[in-house]
Amino acid sequence: MKFLYLCILSLMMQLASAQNHDTLIMRAGDAVNQKDYCKAFDIFKVVLRDTTIGTQYDYYSAAISATNCNNDKQALIWLAIGQKKGLGLAGEDISYIEKDSSLVRLHKYNEWGSFIYNMKESFSQNEYNKQKKADEWMKTIVSNSDMHKKRDKSNNHISGFALYFTKVDSLNVPYLVYLPTTYSDSEPSKAIVFLHGGVVNIDDFQYKNPEYANEPIFSIGETFNSIVIYPFGKKDFGWVEQEKAFENIYTILDSVQKIYSIDLKRIYLGGMSNGGTAAFWFASQKNDRFKGFFSISAIPKLGIMDIDFSNLSRGKPFYSINAKDDTVFLYDSVLALYNKNKSVATDWKFETIDSGGHGFIYEPDKGIQALKAFMSGFLTK
Repeated sequence: MKFLYLCILSLMMQLASAQNHDTLIMRAGDAVNQKDYCKAFDIFKVVLRDTTIGTQYDYYSAAISATNCNNDKQALIWLAIGQKKGLGLAGEDISYIEKDSSLVRLHKYNEWGSFIYNMKESFSQNEYNKQKKADEWMKTIVSNSDMHKKRDKSNNHISGFALYFTKVDSLNVPYLVYLPTTYSDSEPSKAIVFLHGGVVNIDDFQYKNPEYANEPIFSIGETFNSIVIYPFGKKDFGWVEQEKAFENIYTILDSVQKIYSIDLKRIYLGGMSNGGTAAFWFASQKNDRFKGFFSISAIPKLGIMDIDFSNLSRGKPFYSINAKDDTVFLYDSVLALYNKNKSVATDWKFETIDSGGHGFIYEPDKGIQALKAFMSGFLTK
């Protein structure tokens, strides 16, 4: 069902540069959903003339419409194009497609066997490439941490990612340190502690995944000449109700300060979603470790305690930003909490963007620009 949902969602939600293309895709999606396959097929014949247009799931749905409208040849052509666009790179997709009764008419053709074979080959090659990239990533970040710890402090030419661990009871907790290319041991750098989102459904720490190098916060570190400290969380040791995970941040800071040159008066803490919510916990603690705080797409409501908003009035700025179309933490709910507490939380500066949803910072180009504009408000002061 998940796979079929993705097919229909891709058809219904794809954005196109031309309004006509967008309208046609939506109509085709409606027709497939209603099992009016010949109507959908007629639309797909128009909209998919340009093979640079459409996702792999568009071509999959188009193939369903074609074979159920007695045009198996076109269905097989569209399946082949969909495969080249990435159809089957998710392992569960292949299993679903092989069993999909909507395509059973195609099983008798040699092209069907080639299509399935090519998907499996592409999937295997893609998995191999991902593992190779992950191995290279781990080799780099482990090597960097060893080199950084053992280096001569007169070496001012280190940068990039390094992996470290802290020990909390029996748990080894990983964190990344990112050094911008402008880092110098001779000049203490600003530091950003960033608590990532999405921890409630993560079973394991995700530090072996090289895709984390693309997190927007690292671009911020590069732009504003800031070290970025990136602790990893998971559902039983993260930024929701695990106070030990919160307290471990101080241990991480102590360790990082021993290795790198940090301006202790310019350390900021914040995060995204769950991580942004946790920033309210840190801001409400009476300590002097951080100059300021920030939250992105977060709701100021902790599961482990009530937030003492009066502690957000000690001269340490707290910047938050939420999108009006966020469907995870509803904007009106966040705004209501801000309006209720702003009289005592005088350091809290509430900012808004009109669109972009919960994960607006991950939108190509636009998200990075919005994040830079937001964080420049306190990182440049």
